[in-house]
Amino acid sequence: MNSKWIYPTINTGDLRKNPNLSDLSDVALNVLYNRGFRRAEEIEQFLQGEIKDLHDPRLLKDAELATDILMDAIKQNLFIVVYGDYDNDGVSSTAVMTELLRKAGGRVGYYTNNRFKQGYGMMPSGVDEILEMYPETKLIVTVDNGIMAFDGVDYAKDKGLKVIVTDHHEQSATLPNADAIVDPKRKDCDYPFEGLCGAGVAFKLMLLMYYKMEKPLETVYDTLDIVALATVGDIVPLVDENRTLVQKGVELVQQEKRLVFRAMREVFGVKKVNAHFTFSFQYVPAINSLGRLSGNPRKAIDMYFEDDYEVVLKTVEELKAINEKRKDMTTTQCAEAEAMIQEKGLKHVIVAYSPNFHEGIVGLIAGRLKEEYNRPAFVFGGNKDNLKGSGRGIDGFHLKEALEVLKEKNLIVRGGGHAKACGLTITDSMLEGFEKEVNKLAKEVLTEEDFVKKYDIDYVFHPSEVTLDIVDELKMLEPFGEAFPKPKLVVDGFNVDKTFYMGEEKNHVKLINRDLEMILFREAEFFKSIGAPSRVRAIGFPDINIWNNRVTVQFLIEQKNVQPV
Repeated sequence: MNSKWIYPTINTGDLRKNPNLSDLSDVALNVLYNRGFRRAEEIEQFLQGEIKDLHDPRLLKDAELATDILMDAIKQNLFIVVYGDYDNDGVSSTAVMTELLRKAGGRVGYYTNNRFKQGYGMMPSGVDEILEMYPETKLIVTVDNGIMAFDGVDYAKDKGLKVIVTDHHEQSATLPNADAIVDPKRKDCDYPFEGLCGAGVAFKLMLLMYYKMEKPLETVYDTLDIVALATVGDIVPLVDENRTLVQKGVELVQQEKRLVFRAMREVFGVKKVNAHFTFSFQYVPAINSLGRLSGNPRKAIDMYFEDDYEVVLKTVEELKAINEKRKDMTTTQCAEAEAMIQEKGLKHVIVAYSPNFHEGIVGLIAGRLKEEYNRPAFVFGGNKDNLKGSGRGIDGFHLKEALEVLKEKNLIVRGGGHAKACGLTITDSMLEGFEKEVNKLAKEVLTEEDFVKKYDIDYVFHPSEVTLDIVDELKMLEPFGEAFPKPKLVVDGFNVDKTFYMGEEKNHVKLINRDLEMILFREAEFFKSIGAPSRVRAIGFPDINIWNNRVTVQFLIEQKNVQPV
């Protein structure tokens, strides 16, 4: 895949003159400038956000009404059921809402859909299962779903239940007939930040309820470890109050007040917890894997309430094992998809189907293909009459808008999503027409330039400038994620004095000179294919390496982003 490195024009002169920013290094200031922070007060607020700076939850439309209904249910000792989703945010928001309602004195159970039985969102069949599990149910509170649950809400109301919807997804033209709907993306909601995840919305609602009940807010703050995991895992913007929620939550995870996080650290061999790697690549995928492969995430929710460490440890070990299975399946099925692409040739939009593709991981395969080829990708699995698919997109091609056109042409049974991610169902008879038409749509708006992977560089170092102090400076900017991505840093003019091929399969590369070590993981063959150059530039990120009680800095090269100079 072709790539283009874009070096920004930096003009931080006025910011550098500000005495309040005198402690910031050039690299930190440049990163912030490149992310759109152009005023000193914006930077100060971004770096020094505290709990007291969180937005007032009363600004959420229907939050007052929802808390009144909840408090009345608790006062009357009515049975409440939290209705969650099967992914990490659904698991997390279910745990947060259930725990805090119980600690406020409520009688509370919880329920989630089965991914393969009900699919996403509050469903009539889910309401029936709730009433079988908890016949006393009088109130259902959704978390991380419900804003589109028209049939599910109506069905629950017909059964004589009250329904509170808490969600963070986009509404349609109308709202479901719930007793209260709390969603920062409601069109009539004036809340100043739309970027909360499902667990974030649950957290803010519980803050308001505890405040009104005159109960200790610290009880609510103690759930920030779970909220942080959900916020990072659901890829919502890590700016505004989300940044504070994650920062404080990471601190709580490190304290290990919950047995879950002690067990996770032990099972995953984590030395230092951070949001970008520990959450995104270890904890969250393990929790997600349960819903992806089994359909039912209940065991992941249960572990948050378990007080027997051995039981928690066993659950986390099981989650890790399931995730390892998921990884192997993803690798195998990605290879099958790659073979299809080689056979059919690369088109504007990648469309791949195999009955071998697991419904729970088609989105992961589509994401891998999109990253590898920088093209929109749709991947389908399932039987002929019911192909379940997932799409991942790039800039310039809006997936949801494409689905609307395809639906009008009767090439989709159902589907929905966003600009860069979607889910859909088609039949085998639609597949050929779907591929032809989606490529026709893409050819109208995408050019070869759109398929070039672009990297916006934040800063360029000489090898000698990458120091322990720089690592500390960059940690100050964490957490990195959606809307505040991990900085793209370049080391230029690196003279390679020694080259080592490492690992059992010799597939890692270590490049050494007197100033710095650079590591390129899993790309030894690529490095050889560009001639194993003796002078290079590379995109990556510095990290601390401790070996034999000696602390050094390594520059970890990102993917295949190393070039001869």
